Amino acid sequence: MGLNNNPSAEQTLRDYDVVVIGAGIVGSAVARELSKYEGRLALLDKEPFPGVGVTKSGISMIHSPLMCPPGTLKERLCFDATARYRQLSLELKVSFREIDELFLALEPSQVPNLETLRKRGKDYGLEGCEIIDPRKIHELEPHVTPKALSALYVRGMGSIYPPEWAFAFAENARENRTHLHFGTPVTGIEKNRDFAYVVRTEKGSFKSRYIVNAAGLFADEIAAMVGDRGIELTLTKGTMAIFDRSVSDRVHHMIYGTFSAGHSQMITRTVYGNLLIGLGRFPKPDHKQDTTVTREKLREVIGMAKELVPGLPEREIITTFAGIRSENNKAAKGDFYIAHSPSAPGVIHSLIGSPGLTAAPAIAERVVKMLEEAGFPLIEKCSFQKERREGPRLPDLSHETLTGAIASDPGYSHMVCRCEQITEGEILAAVRRGADTLDGIKHLTRAGMGRCQGGYCSLPVLSLLAKQLGVGPGEITKKGGMSYPILSQSSRDKNVHG
Repeated sequence: MGLNNNPSAEQTLRDYDVVVIGAGIVGSAVARELSKYEGRLALLDKEPFPGVGVTKSGISMIHSPLMCPPGTLKERLCFDATARYRQLSLELKVSFREIDELFLALEPSQVPNLETLRKRGKDYGLEGCEIIDPRKIHELEPHVTPKALSALYVRGMGSIYPPEWAFAFAENARENRTHLHFGTPVTGIEKNRDFAYVVRTEKGSFKSRYIVNAAGLFADEIAAMVGDRGIELTLTKGTMAIFDRSVSDRVHHMIYGTFSAGHSQMITRTVYGNLLIGLGRFPKPDHKQDTTVTREKLREVIGMAKELVPGLPEREIITTFAGIRSENNKAAKGDFYIAHSPSAPGVIHSLIGSPGLTAAPAIAERVVKMLEEAGFPLIEKCSFQKERREGPRLPDLSHETLTGAIASDPGYSHMVCRCEQITEGEILAAVRRGADTLDGIKHLTRAGMGRCQGGYCSLPVLSLLAKQLGVGPGEITKKGGMSYPILSQSSRDKNVHG
């Protein structure tokens, strides 16, 4: 079921050269990059779908390196990120929108900061990095605050939808013979000798010569399992809100006010056109899965967004969410920590904070090179398939092609999600590709992401899922685990005894 390999095959294919733990945007990108080379490869994640942890809870922007402290590894890995994503979007057939950045100065004391950033951009060789005056600002963004005195205009950044990308990386890795094991929490790692590990999970054990620790917020726990107990993570939380597309014309760029290690003031247009605001000041979460949104934090985020674009209509907010950011104690300046394990040869730790999304393709290349340094031979796979096979995207089809798709599958003429214009044919195609939860369908098709937030389409989608998977509606979950929207007798039993 889902993205996992055939269960009967799992029992005989548990001896791997490399196991990647964690299928966020970084782990999935590593798996896809590794799949270019010969070897027995596996990608594990405790969730039922790629990219549903930290990856889905960020602002989804491809930033310029100006967002990173000078001289850091993260700064270097963010160079040329837009070009990498643009090329990958063609190979993986996944959404990417080029979008520019505006850093605003709303007070005279902030203007020198823009000049400092501009000089850094010039030193980096960034093209299209200039200081603009209020007249030009309002030509680009007519709804921005009249208090804007100056802005740094950085062209050629980007926007993506991260869970969609994590799925594309993972699916293309699977097309290139990587085995995927989702809903597979790691419970322990045993070291028999150097380059001989046994990864214990709730679904059995996996032998591997090399391990890539890309477990996100749980990377410190995976590190401790191989003997590296000195790694610690500091967590903070940001709050975000998304607006209905009816107000998309209010903003056309990524717009930043003030930002620091402790807060961020921004509003942007996402890859699918909705406006997104965040992140406010960063409190500490109560625990690693504390993504609650409080009324106070939402008020703060809305207030900060209105300092940038005063006319934002609060009534058009359709959903809110929170994401957890992490920094580690091994790298200064909040930098990434990508290193060989000091205790376990063949293990590579990849502890990535913000902006890990921007750097993910470069991180993947770096990790694969480090595996080679550790002894894993990089023998190019002659059969590597760089282009992902994907079903039709109806908005992208010509009338003639759409007519042909409907003729071959009448489900493409039956609208299920009216907000996002998603058909039965698209939903069933997503199930066949591995989406076996309501959130999996949402992340692949956008069904349930419109103004009603699934109020009208959730039950029809659930029914289609159940029918396609051959199970009762009470067996379908929202996001795996015990998240049953319908409590059947069997799901009640699982909640009691699971």
